[in-house]
Amino acid sequence: MNLIKANTDNLTSLWKIGGQLTGLYMEEPGYGMSISGNGEWPNKLWFTQPMERQAILDIQLKWKLDKLSLPVWGDALHRQELILKSCGFEEKHKQIAMFMDLSHAPAPKERVLIQKVSNKPLAEIWSQLFEQAFGYKISAITVSQTMGSIGYYIGKNNGNPVGTAVLFMDQQGIAGIHSMGIIPSQRRKGFAEELLIQIMKIAKKKGATYATLQASEMGKGLYLKTGFQQDFVIKTFIKKKK
Repeated sequence: MNLIKANTDNLTSLWKIGGQLTGLYMEEPGYGMSISGNGEWPNKLWFTQPMERQAILDIQLKWKLDKLSLPVWGDALHRQELILKSCGFEEKHKQIAMFMDLSHAPAPKERVLIQKVSNKPLAEIWSQLFEQAFGYKISAITVSQTMGSIGYYIGKNNGNPVGTAVLFMDQQGIAGIHSMGIIPSQRRKGFAEELLIQIMKIAKKKGATYATLQASEMGKGLYLKTGFQQDFVIKTFIKKKK
């Protein structure tokens, strides 16, 4: 299995569904674009063939990119960075794409239990927790519109919410783990690792053999400790503000 392709396919499939169900999804020659009808996610434009500077300039003439993020990866990452910077973009963040064979997943400790979001009140709670954990918003409307295709979960300890996670099973059976965060008041208590292991347990029950995710430099230690392996780098760019 090509795990690099599996990771990026899961990620772009997630963005595609987000746009299709909440706002706009477009496939153009050389790129895809997914825009939310409300909130800050997915709002992504990604490339499906080697990037050229003229293509970026043409895209900017056709679409307003001020609120979109442009993630790039692959063997030509440095070249893509240079092209985007020459077109007025700057790096927003860097992530490490990782994978794990779920047959090696640790056993859950049951200190953190998870609740699947299945109605609008829970979507509101998930949205609020996500904003506390990450500092930006995925609206409750977006969660409600997509929860039939995307698994949103709330982690709880003794009945109290501690964080959020998303599990997205794609058509290839890859378990993409996304939006996993702990709210500030519940950090440094070991809840992140336990929430992650619970999500992997659900993925295994659904038949997944591999899990993929994208970690920040700060967060990758947790995933390495749990058994994930580093694979490649994803860098996300945004338009420079004038």
